[in-house]
Amino acid sequence: MRAVARLIMESPCRAFVVVVDKRDLPEYVATDTDLYRIAFWLLLDILEAELVALHDDGLLMADMRSDLHSSVQDRRLIDAFQDWVASRAGQTHFVQVPWFGFSAFYAGLQLADFVAYLTDVASGAGEANTRQQELHDAFALLQSKVRIVRIP
Repeated sequence: MRAVARLIMESPCRAFVVVVDKRDLPEYVATDTDLYRIAFWLLLDILEAELVALHDDGLLMADMRSDLHSSVQDRRLIDAFQDWVASRAGQTHFVQVPWFGFSAFYAGLQLADFVAYLTDVASGAGEANTRQQELHDAFALLQSKVRIVRIP
């Protein structure tokens, strides 16, 4: 874990993570679909701001939820992305809809999964044990590369 965290720390990348605490959501978040859209749009806003700051275009690659392209979760992501683009009158630095891949085949997706997992552990209130401490230590190595936005 520490070796992978060190690899991320030494690479020219940053990680952006949206953490949702479902226990204290506002009343207007009525469904999981509402929450998904809010969290995803927030992430897209953050990524768009980074692309603007870099004066660059980007492509979002997401971990495929199933081996069928017709997956409901994948479709939900595409629909949310297209609605986000429409809400911006089509003005975005993303060159097209997100691409999907299996993290088993793409190192970048594996590293994103790794950061998400460590962030989840570091954000949780789980009981302390040796394994948890190793994960917290690994997260501490790359924490300066991770921007965490919390909802609410």
